[in-house]
Amino acid sequence: MNNTMKNIVCPISNERVPEHMPRVSAFFVISLIVIYIVTGFLPIILLLLADFFIRGFNQPQLSPVHFLALGTARILALRSPDIDKAPKLFAARLGGIMSVIIVAFHLAGMVQVASITGILLIVFSTLECVLNFCVGCYIYSWFVLPFFVKKAN
Repeated sequence: MNNTMKNIVCPISNERVPEHMPRVSAFFVISLIVIYIVTGFLPIILLLLADFFIRGFNQPQLSPVHFLALGTARILALRSPDIDKAPKLFAARLGGIMSVIIVAFHLAGMVQVASITGILLIVFSTLECVLNFCVGCYIYSWFVLPFFVKKAN
């Protein structure tokens, strides 16, 4: 493992979530964004924005994507160890921010830029879904944590 990987810090909490749940949720996020890019149907991104907001502020029982992921995990009888929930909440908030950016570009008539932003979100979600690689941890380490370190000193 290189030094960069050793220095990555994720937000931490006492709450836990089965490791497969964020990965299955990421699959549905990918699917929804692909449908948006193909159709240009903005309500899909508005649904995703609301869903990221709901999951990002720790109300998964109200989340349509979580509901689909939970049902899929049950049907497939997926089992996995529990992991820290905080990085996944942070990642959902980042997904919400990216969804706001997609909506803003779409409404500004810059649908191609909105689609490119959607593709970036697809890349991040694919890394989570397929490789269990959380881009949010890198963003947290590089852009959020330094502000807390400066404040503490």
